[in-house]
Amino acid sequence: MHLRKYLLKGLHRLQKGPGYTYKELLVWYCNNTNTHGPKRIICEGPKKKAMWFLITLLFASLVCWQWSEFIKTYLNWEVTVSLSLGFKTMDFPAVTICNASPFQNFTSIFYPNYGNCYIFNWGMTEKALPSANPGAEFGLKL
Repeated sequence: MHLRKYLLKGLHRLQKGPGYTYKELLVWYCNNTNTHGPKRIICEGPKKKAMWFLITLLFASLVCWQWSEFIKTYLNWEVTVSLSLGFKTMDFPAVTICNASPFQNFTSIFYPNYGNCYIFNWGMTEKALPSANPGAEFGLKL
């Protein structure tokens, strides 16, 4: 019997249209909420409804006021940001290439496991080549 009543109610809602009325939504919310005010505004007598309405309105107002105070405090907080980006010239790192032909500025070394190896920017008699700019576009390209 309960299932038939449930199905008839669902069929009635389908015939009525896709949405619910505001009153149905409000009653559903008040019956399913954990807050005390809305449930009692709907279910109690006229005097208690008025009292619960005023209490709910008072505390909702206090919550909104508290939120506004938090937001004002957050927005009035002074923020100082100091950001400094920089790059100083440093020696280009040593790069090892094995089993390749020798290139200019490469030092040749033979390793039994790897064969002929060429190290760029290492073991030179003059100063190592510097890298003055950061980023992939300023690196070693082979």
